[in-house]
Amino acid sequence: MLGCCFTALGVLGWMDASSWHLPFTIGPYAVEIVTDRLSGVFLILLGTVTSCCALFSTDYLRHIKDKINLQLYWFALFLFVGAMAVVLSAGNAVFFLVAWEVMSLSSAALVIAEYRQHKAQRAGMIYLVATRIATALLCAGFLIMFSHSGSWSFSAWQFNEPSTWAAAAFILTGLCIKAGMWPFHIWLPHAHPEAPTPVSALMSGVMVKVAIYAAVRLFLNGNLNCQPLFYVLFVMATISAFWGVLFAINQRELKRLLAYSTVENVGLILLSLSLCLWAKNTNYPAISELALTALLLHCVGHGLFKSLLFLCAGSVDYSANTLELPRLGGLAKNMPVTTATFILGSAAICALPPLNGFVSKWYLYQALFASSMTMHSLVDRGLCLAVVGVLGCVGALAVACFAKATGVAFLGKGRTRPASDAKEVPILMVAAQLILGTACVGMGVASPAVVSILHPLLAPAESTAPSLALLQIVPLLPIGIGISVLTVLIMLVVLAKAPRQYKTWDCGFGSISPRAQVAADSFAQPITRIFTPVLRYNLVIDISGKDKRHFPEKIHVEPSMVSLLETKIYGPAGHWLDLLSIWLARLQAGSIHLYLMYMCISMVVLILLGTQLW
Repeated sequence: MLGCCFTALGVLGWMDASSWHLPFTIGPYAVEIVTDRLSGVFLILLGTVTSCCALFSTDYLRHIKDKINLQLYWFALFLFVGAMAVVLSAGNAVFFLVAWEVMSLSSAALVIAEYRQHKAQRAGMIYLVATRIATALLCAGFLIMFSHSGSWSFSAWQFNEPSTWAAAAFILTGLCIKAGMWPFHIWLPHAHPEAPTPVSALMSGVMVKVAIYAAVRLFLNGNLNCQPLFYVLFVMATISAFWGVLFAINQRELKRLLAYSTVENVGLILLSLSLCLWAKNTNYPAISELALTALLLHCVGHGLFKSLLFLCAGSVDYSANTLELPRLGGLAKNMPVTTATFILGSAAICALPPLNGFVSKWYLYQALFASSMTMHSLVDRGLCLAVVGVLGCVGALAVACFAKATGVAFLGKGRTRPASDAKEVPILMVAAQLILGTACVGMGVASPAVVSILHPLLAPAESTAPSLALLQIVPLLPIGIGISVLTVLIMLVVLAKAPRQYKTWDCGFGSISPRAQVAADSFAQPITRIFTPVLRYNLVIDISGKDKRHFPEKIHVEPSMVSLLETKIYGPAGHWLDLLSIWLARLQAGSIHLYLMYMCISMVVLILLGTQLW
């Protein structure tokens, strides 16, 4: 019901922009709600994903009811979803920050839903630290903009003067942390695997898009023109896309793999945003329109197919009681619908036509190619052309990543008894997957209609030139029909022949063991070895026996991979933070007089800072 309300609110906002002042205030500031075409797109996405997650949760929670507090779960979930809707419709910075904090704290409570597990506690702490830093940066940027404009309303903020660029940098960094872009993505692979599956779907499918929405709302409407900031975002987003997919392909746990894939796709979205702002600032409105089209389509498309993939992962966990790829296999025989929807979601995230992932990447490639051919600076042209090559590598790695996830988890034989005995999930969980899968197909096939609907948001109202986004539409409906007809014909030819029964040659060893199947580590190893300098990949092989050279009795292989960010940057930073916390703990002497002195000093400092700002 709540999801349907958000969808209806988004549709109303798209049809007619509205603004309301609620009959209460936050301090002296009015609470302003604004819905328009931009917020309408994200509200519709929120309503769709929320409805599917609600359907899925009904039966899924029976699987984990002994591990979590259901009352706390539902309370935090309603707060989380409601706060996201408020963030998407907040008209001023004060109301935005209050809703942002509720969204952050309620999602942190959901991450540690299984609070008895040490991993969940650690993930929750990492996520809380990330959200605190993000909120602090947002507050700094908002305060600077308030001192510059004298208003908390977003509509009054303009970032077209050098004095506002510091505020833009603070705000953008805080939003990038929340979105999970490299190198601020450290919380994502910890939080998503520990949260309940519907929460992971909402966080990856919608919450990271809320940060993207805020960036589009503030910087595109606020006419940000800081070219160095565009360059930095452009490069970091490209690294995020490559880094995310490279680490995703080396994961052994399904939800952790999907979390790193979110880092990749957030990089693609922010790459589109940086190119959109860059082209707008250098007076290339057609390229800016293409990039904005790619951004909006990929936000919605990723929200749909990533939520679908997380729900499929939850179905696997529900039936096989594990998400570890080395313990799965053979699920396709007993879970055909989940297998089909997972393959569909994998095809969409790999940008295969005629699905929605292909459409958004098509527009991003078109924007990059147009930039590499029309921009005045040779450096800018070369940079855009180089990113095209990087995205080609990212696309190939994404195909390999989800071929591994699909092949190891669903094909072959079950590697454990729970995987072999897995059954299809209840009907409501299946229905949630089918709705999202249908949306992925429909959005791709109907892409001309979708882009036409988005056109008022993409092109300026005063523009009389033909829309380049409309001219670049791919006729995916004929392509989809052609692929479907070809598939049916192939199946008819294959099924027309009488099936042959034969026995696989097994070298005289009898039935082949599931251990002889390609494993997750062995599938990824050739790619991992290529990127060893980045991944710090190491393979330890222990062979034992009297004549271990010719007749080994035992072989143990242990691969290892090191994240340079965690070991070289975040690890030492956490260590120094612990030392600082121990030192600051001495300030808690238990004296009320000392605490009053701290408050007095803080008040004096704040008054002096406020005087300087004004």
